[in-house]
Amino acid sequence: MAKSGFERKKILRFFAYISPWLIGFTAFTIIPMGMSLIYSFTDAKMVTVNSEPLNFVGLKNYFLIFTEDKDFQRAILNTLIYSVIKVALLVIFSLLIALLLDKKIIGRKVFRVMIYLPAVIPVVSVALLWKLIFTGGEFNIINYFLSYLGIAPVNFFGNGVSAMGTVIFVGIWSGLGPTMLIVLAAIQGVPKDLLEAASLDGANSVQRLIHIIIPCISKALIFVILTSLISSLQAYAEVKLLTEGGPGNSTTTMSLLIVSNAFKTLGKKTLGYACAQGWLVFAFTLVFGIIYVKLSTKGDKPKNSGKRERRVKNVKEKS
Repeated sequence: MAKSGFERKKILRFFAYISPWLIGFTAFTIIPMGMSLIYSFTDAKMVTVNSEPLNFVGLKNYFLIFTEDKDFQRAILNTLIYSVIKVALLVIFSLLIALLLDKKIIGRKVFRVMIYLPAVIPVVSVALLWKLIFTGGEFNIINYFLSYLGIAPVNFFGNGVSAMGTVIFVGIWSGLGPTMLIVLAAIQGVPKDLLEAASLDGANSVQRLIHIIIPCISKALIFVILTSLISSLQAYAEVKLLTEGGPGNSTTTMSLLIVSNAFKTLGKKTLGYACAQGWLVFAFTLVFGIIYVKLSTKGDKPKNSGKRERRVKNVKEKS
């Protein structure tokens, strides 16, 4: 059926309104992604990518990731450790703080602002600030206060475990505010009559949390868990500024190694190889994105909707 002139104008007006975003998205996302996909099948180097013809090597870069590159395999493990521990603690702390700030306590608005404040500070500033706090040996700020408690100075970046723990702490500190606000908003949407009925039935705070609050805010929890996992898989700036992947390669993440490989000019691990690694990270994030879509839409459609739709269709056909 041909569209009327009014409908065509509406469509043209719609594309005119979104054209700035569409142009930017195409120029800075679609085209670079397409080019990186092509480069991932080549041995392209950063310094010669525009001056020499591309030499296609097929799936060689992808096979190299899983067969020879022990550094990237270690980076995958480091990234997963960082992501899982950070997200687990982030969600737990966010839930506990949200439950506390949902109560009628003095100064709760001030506490909400203070907890959210780190989220508005650029990640570079956050990382440099905490590096100043944690470095300096026994004379840094943390060890200065620990000395009053009779605790020996701690070298926060001296070994892999403490360095990873420090990076995770900084990640939680900067991400706690937005996560807490989302969880708090979900908690405030829990029907009060359910909580009151449970209290009258003798349910304590823990039972109300497990059997009423958490089921009611499950979609919000799924959202913050999966979005936090996706952002953690791409961790770069905080790790680069705090530890640069050290000591050794104990805190090297996938993104950190990809950027390092992209600017190399010798060996197999150059721009083309870095693009292949980047698409592997994209595959990880895509999997989590699909999981989120599946879980977030689960239960939205009534169980008997298919039968009802077929029944309506049969009635229409008979009429």
